[in-house]
Amino acid sequence: MAPDPSTYSFSRVTTFEQCARRFRYRYLDGVQEGFQGVEGFMGTQVHSALEWMFQQRDGGNRPTLEQSVAYYCDEWDRRIADGSAPVRVVKTGTPMETYRRNGAEMLSRYYRERFLSDRLTTVANEHHFRVTVGERHKFQGFIDRLATDKDGLLHIIDYKTGSRVPKKFEGKEAQQLEAYAMAMFREGQAEEVELVLDFLKTGARLRRRVLRAQADEIEVRLSARIDTAEEATVFPPTPGVLCGWCGYNDLCESAMSRYSRAS
Repeated sequence: MAPDPSTYSFSRVTTFEQCARRFRYRYLDGVQEGFQGVEGFMGTQVHSALEWMFQQRDGGNRPTLEQSVAYYCDEWDRRIADGSAPVRVVKTGTPMETYRRNGAEMLSRYYRERFLSDRLTTVANEHHFRVTVGERHKFQGFIDRLATDKDGLLHIIDYKTGSRVPKKFEGKEAQQLEAYAMAMFREGQAEEVELVLDFLKTGARLRRRVLRAQADEIEVRLSARIDTAEEATVFPPTPGVLCGWCGYNDLCESAMSRYSRAS
């Protein structure tokens, strides 16, 4: 079934901006991707384990490091065995087990450096929101973790499992969290929020404080980006190195032409 064409997420917007053809396949035609890259698969399992860890802790059962890694490994094995979304290693020379181990190492680092010392109160894990932007667009998303500190300040926390760490709080990761902050203001959750990008591979953290007064400006920018995607009538591909990780590269003539030349 095709996704609801009237509802946008931040990933839907950025997919259009990165490759309009992929946007069309996924969001307009409702075509299921032929595979998932192992990097994204690993990130999903790490996120699942982090959610489980905080749920356990908030329920009064603080998990050990060994239990947390075991949960991650069990989820990895279960998802691979279920086979509903084939997982592909695109980067040659790197076995899947390396990615499995990398995810476990990220989780272990987070447990030692963040989880044990965390004093925030969790409001929700994978918080789902749906708001209206630009008076006519439905916008939804899932926030990795919503939490408050001892002063009642709301924190919007997003976990990143990739290798790249921006030098400053900017780029699409920052824009995504700003859009999430706008949504929390629209829900009436707070007057100001702390945005936190948590890079699990390196342990780096980037932060920015956003005030309710900035919500209108954020909404205008997001609404304009949605307008551009919604008004598009042609959806050309954007061939490049990322084609290898695209689950539609068996359908797209640009990707097929790229690989046929390479071979």
